[in-house]
Amino acid sequence: MTSTKKTPSSLLDHARRSACRVEEIDFDHGLPEVPDAEGDAFGKPGDLLATASVGTILATAMLLDALAAPERRRLMRQQGLAMVVKVPASDWMEHVGRSLARVHSWSEIFRRVGGSRSGDKPDIGNDKVCDRLSSGRSVLGVSTAPERYLPSALLTSADIRVELGAPNRAVMALVIDLVTGTRPRKVPPGLGHGLSLTELASCIRKGSTAAACVRRLKEASALKLGGVDQNLDAVPLLEDCLGYGDAQSWGLQLVEAVREYQRGERDWSTVEDRNIVLSGDPGVGKTSFARSLAKSAGIPLITTSVSSWFASTGGYLHDICKAVDAVFDQAIACSPCVLLLDEIDQIPNRATCDNRNRDFWGPAVAHVLLALSSATSGPSSRLIVIGATNFPNRLDEALVRPGRLNRIVHIERPDVPAIAGILRQHLGGDLAGEDLMPLASIGTGATGADVAGWARSARMQARAAGRGMVLADLVEQVAPPETRSPVQLLAVARHEAGHAVSHLLLRLGEVVMVSLIEKGSFSGRTIVHFENASSMDAASLDAMVVSILAARAADERWGGVTTGSAGGLGSDLAHATRLVASKHASYGLGTSLLYRGDPDHALDLLRVDPAFRKVAALTKGSPMTDALFSPAAARNAAPIAELLKRVLPPSGLVLEIASGSGEHAAHFARALPALVWQPSDPDEAARRSIVAHARAAGLANIRPPLAIDATHRPWPVTRADAIVAINMIHIAPWEATIGLMAGAEATLPEGGMLYLYGPFREDGGHTAPSNAAFDDRLRARNASWGLRDIEAVAAAGRAHDLHLAERVAMPANNLSLIFHRGRRGSAVGGESTP
Repeated sequence: MTSTKKTPSSLLDHARRSACRVEEIDFDHGLPEVPDAEGDAFGKPGDLLATASVGTILATAMLLDALAAPERRRLMRQQGLAMVVKVPASDWMEHVGRSLARVHSWSEIFRRVGGSRSGDKPDIGNDKVCDRLSSGRSVLGVSTAPERYLPSALLTSADIRVELGAPNRAVMALVIDLVTGTRPRKVPPGLGHGLSLTELASCIRKGSTAAACVRRLKEASALKLGGVDQNLDAVPLLEDCLGYGDAQSWGLQLVEAVREYQRGERDWSTVEDRNIVLSGDPGVGKTSFARSLAKSAGIPLITTSVSSWFASTGGYLHDICKAVDAVFDQAIACSPCVLLLDEIDQIPNRATCDNRNRDFWGPAVAHVLLALSSATSGPSSRLIVIGATNFPNRLDEALVRPGRLNRIVHIERPDVPAIAGILRQHLGGDLAGEDLMPLASIGTGATGADVAGWARSARMQARAAGRGMVLADLVEQVAPPETRSPVQLLAVARHEAGHAVSHLLLRLGEVVMVSLIEKGSFSGRTIVHFENASSMDAASLDAMVVSILAARAADERWGGVTTGSAGGLGSDLAHATRLVASKHASYGLGTSLLYRGDPDHALDLLRVDPAFRKVAALTKGSPMTDALFSPAAARNAAPIAELLKRVLPPSGLVLEIASGSGEHAAHFARALPALVWQPSDPDEAARRSIVAHARAAGLANIRPPLAIDATHRPWPVTRADAIVAINMIHIAPWEATIGLMAGAEATLPEGGMLYLYGPFREDGGHTAPSNAAFDDRLRARNASWGLRDIEAVAAAGRAHDLHLAERVAMPANNLSLIFHRGRRGSAVGGESTP
């Protein structure tokens, strides 16, 4: 496009003239002024337009905006310079390098984004930096995270440091004017917000008009921000929320600071304490809090589930790092914004990983920590980062510290007035004038999500009846009609009375409420306000354990103990066990002053330390003193159970070979109640442990364990509908695999299933470095052990009419292999993921 305008003498002159012609731009915060064109190292606009791409023009405008006049003069006149540029995303690196190469002679340019695990490190390239600079030549480094990827010698000796953020309105106006030859009449706030450099450059086209470029940028930005939570109308402003306590106080102070920044009264770098972790029970409103915060601050909200970083990448380290970087790149492009990292406890805690998993997860966690530090620090950082977790004790200690996520703020369940207020908000104009406090009292212990569900369900019930809501609709949600038998209600009443009476007799605190209303997995609830919950002595802690188990004693006294008081992490038995373990390992109130970890670590000790189990046993002579615990079984039981629900028959007998501790047998029998589980193990201690876990589970579908050695036939079980062997064949001689296949052939009917789980070799090699190291350790312990090749296992199966039908990838580089007797399966390479 030919322009009839007089060509300005320099890009700076052009920028000043362009800015003065564009509406809605704050020129006091626009492009820098210099006395004359002599200091403009970037030359005339005509020269740039003739030879540079739009991406390079955009990078040049950004540098022009970021560099001070003395720095531009040094680029033009001085050799022997060391310069570092931090770019917002990887697609900026090449164009920034090209732009700076136009105005200065660089003998070495480092462009690093972390793509090379061995080369993109601070200790790589320092010899080149030293050689070039000491001989009077110039070195440039461009990176998304200079401290993480560029040579450390370049960082420490840099003469010029530049950090580029998102293009401001003045930069966008300049680039559109330069590329199209026509000035945009209006540059709206946030033009191009959230777009990468390549996306920006694709919207600004030579031969187009300024208005068309602005339209394309607005449409592209709206499409890109589809991943940003912009529908915040349904949530209240943070100042109108109820029940958030300390979190709300923090958030309101932060909102005011952001508003001051938006009014130009303070710099973003002065907005402190803007990154925290929110913890609390499921449903207390951690996500809703982040949405209300973003709404009050008037900035976008980006939500990501940390578990999706791992689930959507196939588990490969490079892919995980790319997923992490993509999240932070999007947030930076949309800044200022709120970034919510939901399920942040899914970032593995390196302190609790075993050696095998630590080798894999260590680099991944380090990458997350460095990405978080880079995104939340620096002069161009304009993010508010909130981590959300139900399990704050599981977090890696390096996550929660100044410079990353500063601290943990706990959100309690709302009290009665807050429940009434939340209910009123969700009811809107319905039931106006009704006193909601009695219902709120009945609903004590509910979460904000529960309260919202009451209002929503009551409204749906009234709409289905073709009328307005009445109080009875709401009552039915808070206290639903009772469907349990009188016998069941009496059992629940005695159980909760056991809690309440013991608390009163032991004088542990005030019994606030006893409820028989069934909510989720809880048949009833007793709520107590403890007087000194944060500073209990040994006697008080023991009394609390007694009060928790008193309800179980009531069950035993009247009718018998059921699974209702055990099983989940929130159960009475789990709570009591955690307290006793913490007494000895965390609080120093037992027989030793040694601190062995927080309460979660204390529970882990029970699984792996037999001596500690005896110290922390709830009763002398308890059958659980025979129980063995396997950390691996605790980790993999849930994903294996989910797969078994799909592949096992709907009913029948499942024979488990090499059951080990028995934790799997108890977990699977509970998860698959229609199946009868037959555990087995050749080791007597393992069989005692199986019995202990089976008794603790109290399930009728677990048979007593059998002494089965896979290599010895015949087996005492002559027929089973399915056979399961978990983590067996690599911790046994190869003869055990052959014996397993032969025994399965003799025991399974036509179409019966054999399920194998564990780490395997594939195509003659290991699937992960951690598996290779694990294999070496196994073979060092016993030369006949080791990871087996899938092809060899499949061949052994075919020799006994067992055919590999499915290969399923599992967490931590493990695999599930599913064989069927008499059915020919798919190729070994076939793969599915549950």
